[in-house]
Amino acid sequence: MRLLFISQLFDPEYSIKGLAFLQDIKARGVDVEVITTFPNYPTGKVFDGYRVKLWQVENINGLRIIRVYSYISHSKSKWARAASYLSFMMSAFLASFFVKKINVIYAYHPQLTIGLVATVLKWIRRVPFITDVQDLWPDALAATQLQKGNLLYKSLTILCNLVYRQASHIIVLSHGYRAALIERGISPEKITVIYNWHADEEAFVSTDTSSLLPENYKYHFVYAGNLGAAQSLSPVIEAFATLNDQSVAFVIIGSGVEHDNLVQRAKSLSAKNVFFLGYIPSKNIKAYLAQADVLVVHLRDEPLFKITIPSKIQASLNTAKPILMAVGGEANQIVLDANAGAVALPNNPASIIDAVNTLLQQSEQWAEMGMNGRLYYQAHMTRKIGVERVAQILKNMTK
Repeated sequence: MRLLFISQLFDPEYSIKGLAFLQDIKARGVDVEVITTFPNYPTGKVFDGYRVKLWQVENINGLRIIRVYSYISHSKSKWARAASYLSFMMSAFLASFFVKKINVIYAYHPQLTIGLVATVLKWIRRVPFITDVQDLWPDALAATQLQKGNLLYKSLTILCNLVYRQASHIIVLSHGYRAALIERGISPEKITVIYNWHADEEAFVSTDTSSLLPENYKYHFVYAGNLGAAQSLSPVIEAFATLNDQSVAFVIIGSGVEHDNLVQRAKSLSAKNVFFLGYIPSKNIKAYLAQADVLVVHLRDEPLFKITIPSKIQASLNTAKPILMAVGGEANQIVLDANAGAVALPNNPASIIDAVNTLLQQSEQWAEMGMNGRLYYQAHMTRKIGVERVAQILKNMTK
């Protein structure tokens, strides 16, 4: 079997379904080829060792990786983002004709634009495809910046539904996503829930003993990830600002379009216990997480996010640290089911403060909470579990 995997996000960027995932798929007898672009996420700057070209081919452990041109941008501009997505969509479509034989296409990221590429290729080359729904478009855009009901929203809804109907199989990251697609009229038989996993699950323990987090604080609550509108960290900063005198530090690791606004918010609140460490490469992040006392996950208070499972959940569970989960819905329920920390309402500083205080009162149980989380991860969310389920889907599609 020959699988064409198309994704704008791919190693050495932090990608859940990236190189390690495809190597595991290849080990199960699948010949894999990748179409992607030049690594630049999340900073918007091309990684060292790469420069934007029309075409570049790499071969890593038997995987042929075709990198094609895309407009590189990670700005607040909607037009720049659109140019990035659309340019890669066109480049990926053209590059696909240089891949000779394909049995199945795996359309990964972004779900809509690459899903459209796969849809057209299905019509032209008679090749079935899997679409992997990591963001439920257009709902995900409406949750951050797009107004429901306008012409663009309606157009995107039509295009998304086209992809969902044309896909031979749909992989979703949560049961809530599956229910939402069924409500749209998509056949339940072709929708499979496969939890994401921690992309660096083998290396969850760090041996770095140097002091990486702010000193003179007894407790360190750490957020690591993108700083965007969806993450909406301002209410979290507001909550921790009330704990200035309690030896509790809130450490924010990452970059994104909201970084400067969040720094200004912390200053306006005189939050001396809120620290911004900036972007840290994924290969180094485990050392910081290993020194955290509690890991923080937060998303904006939106109906969509109550049926999603942000990837930071898997990373946090696998790191064996207690979690402060302020997302709501399915994400909060996982932490409760695993007995792996405390939960709060999103965008609710008072609820977040209550959760912080609950965790502080249970500090002697943090090690147990962390291990509970890791055991839950091992039972439900590992890459091995996910790969086996994807391999079975591929087998069924090519019978």
